[in-house]
Amino acid sequence: MFKVENDVLDLRFNRQKMKTLESMYNISLMAELTKNRGMLSLHLMEGLFSVGLYNTSEEKTVKGQKALDIFESLIEENGYVNLNNIIIGKLEEDLAFLFHNA
Repeated sequence: MFKVENDVLDLRFNRQKMKTLESMYNISLMAELTKNRGMLSLHLMEGLFSVGLYNTSEEKTVKGQKALDIFESLIEENGYVNLNNIIIGKLEEDLAFLFHNA
C-alpha cells in the first residue's frame, strides 16, 4: 500500500486486467517474468502499475495520467527494484494460480 496526498492506494490485479495488459503489449506476462527472472521492464512495470492502481480511500480505480504520475513519483521515491518487488508481490497475492509451479 502507498499513501499519496492523503489517499491510501493499493494494487489490485485480476485475470481480466492481465488479459487486457497482455493484449495491449502483445506479450505473455509469465513468459516475461520467467525470461527476466522476475525483473520487469520499466515499460511493463508502468503498465502493470497503471492497470492495477486502486484508491482504497475512494474505492475506485486510478486511471490514465494520474496513475502514470503516481508511478513516476513512487519509482523515484522507492527505486526500481523496490517497486518491482511490490508489483510482483501483489501479482503473486492476487493471481496465485499463475505461480503454483513457477
